[in-house]
Amino acid sequence: MDIYTQVVEPTTIRTPPNAASFPIYQTSAYTFADIDEVDQLLAGKREGYSYTRGGNPNTDALAQFAAGLEGAEAGVVTSSGTAALMAGILALLPRPGRILLAQEIYGGTVGIARTVLAPMGYQMQWVDTHDLAAVREALTGPPAVLVVETISNPLGRVCELDRIIAMAHRHGVRVLVDNTFATPFHATPLSWGADLVVHSVTKFIGGHSDLILGAAVGSKDLIARAAAVVDSAGFTPDPFAAWLALRGGRTLALRMQQASANAFQLASSLQSLKEVRRVYYPGLDSHPDHILAAHLLTRGFGCIVSVSLAAGYGGVQEMVRRLRRVRFVPSLGDVATTVSHPVTASHRELTADEKARVGIDGSVVRISVGIEFSGDIIEDFTQALRGE
Repeated sequence: MDIYTQVVEPTTIRTPPNAASFPIYQTSAYTFADIDEVDQLLAGKREGYSYTRGGNPNTDALAQFAAGLEGAEAGVVTSSGTAALMAGILALLPRPGRILLAQEIYGGTVGIARTVLAPMGYQMQWVDTHDLAAVREALTGPPAVLVVETISNPLGRVCELDRIIAMAHRHGVRVLVDNTFATPFHATPLSWGADLVVHSVTKFIGGHSDLILGAAVGSKDLIARAAAVVDSAGFTPDPFAAWLALRGGRTLALRMQQASANAFQLASSLQSLKEVRRVYYPGLDSHPDHILAAHLLTRGFGCIVSVSLAAGYGGVQEMVRRLRRVRFVPSLGDVATTVSHPVTASHRELTADEKARVGIDGSVVRISVGIEFSGDIIEDFTQALRGE
């Protein structure tokens, strides 16, 4: 065989079924013995894979993992967290209708509603999920889907999701819950009746700032609809990223336990500093939703602490520049503690009025607490805030 032929010949080594770690199937397509084999597969008469846009062992393994953690029948992995939100919304509301967004929602979710879905005929409507009368009024009307977060980004607000979901269903409105901040370690919204749960796997499930993925979990029927959107729209996850996420996910419980404990200690410590105007963490008695969070959440209150600095935007800038260990990263969920500025990054899609309505301004900094020794985290923020 000539070398020009040899170099393009695929390996014939079979994948060992007893590998301790799930192998990477970094392939875009699959080979078949004949046309009938492909026809049977695409007709759903046999199991297998034909093209990675529509399925891959690595992405399926991660989907099964995410579904299992959430207590769901099925799951689908997407190319990003926003792709999971998009696929989830379209699965729940395939024709133009109302997208009811909780006031304290991730800016990227607002971007989907305004930039992508509004031109298609969907209407975005804000809902104050802390006012049950306002929720009930919003649920009355044309077809809609309600999109909420278990723990809001960035101020850690928690609403009566169990009651709100039941109320939504009585009005024929389906509910999509973004569980990224809580993760299944702290909450499983399907147990409250949520129709779909989505994650930015990029964050805590992946846990190491080295991948971009999303996931949606729920009933087999709804996930089949979401998977059809993922396939047709090309929201295709990368097999290697899925492999990385599954590897990271295996330590999710340990990481969340440590980071959540660290977050509580950091939040408690920051309350005593005069440079800090206010600390937002649902684990603190001072948080407006503390009692509700204690009722709904398990094993702690999450890893995100937000603070408003007395010196405003300038104080945030100085703190960021003085931090020695903690890095400024416009994301979250890493094993290491990072900080971000919502007005500049995650919530820049919101108008000035919308930011003001939920209490986000230039003085607010979001801290994604990691698994380091808590004393080192506290010391770094203390010296950065005091200018020591």
